[in-house]
Amino acid sequence: MSNEQDACDSPDASIICCFRNAPVALTSTLTMGGAQEPGEPLRISGTLFRPDGKTPYVGVVLYAYQTDNTGHYTKKGGETGVQKWHGHLHGWARSDHQGQYTIRTIRPAPYPNDKIPAHIHVAVQEPGRKPPYYISDFVFADDPLVTPQYLKSLPPIGGAGIVAVQRTGAGEWAGHRDIVLTK
Repeated sequence: MSNEQDACDSPDASIICCFRNAPVALTSTLTMGGAQEPGEPLRISGTLFRPDGKTPYVGVVLYAYQTDNTGHYTKKGGETGVQKWHGHLHGWARSDHQGQYTIRTIRPAPYPNDKIPAHIHVAVQEPGRKPPYYISDFVFADDPLVTPQYLKSLPPIGGAGIVAVQRTGAGEWAGHRDIVLTK
């Protein structure tokens, strides 16, 4: 194991560590968990845009992680590096030729006994070896913990991150978030 890998084996690891274990072949769909994952299925889709807000951004790698349906970052046992702390609900995707992405997961729960709303953390790696960075978390418009005070605490990178979700006929929650990468 190299020192670089050791550096990624920490809850305070550099953001670059989020991308170390990514599969070589990525699609535009980021899947966390699976059909047997406890919780309510959730699908969020959208388009990544360049700073002009009009041009789709092709080839951006997204890394996301979240809590389970109890508000914990649970592990399955095979996680390595920073994913040991992010838990088993994590994954990667690459925006397609139209800048589009989809996240398929379960609706996360807020941390137990906390005042932070349920959320999905997302980091992006733009093409061209730019340093990766976090964008504002995905939070849900119907979450009572999404307050004006909470929203003021968010970094404005990628927009506010508020996703309006609705139940579909297929029994899942579905929402949409376009992201303008301005960093």
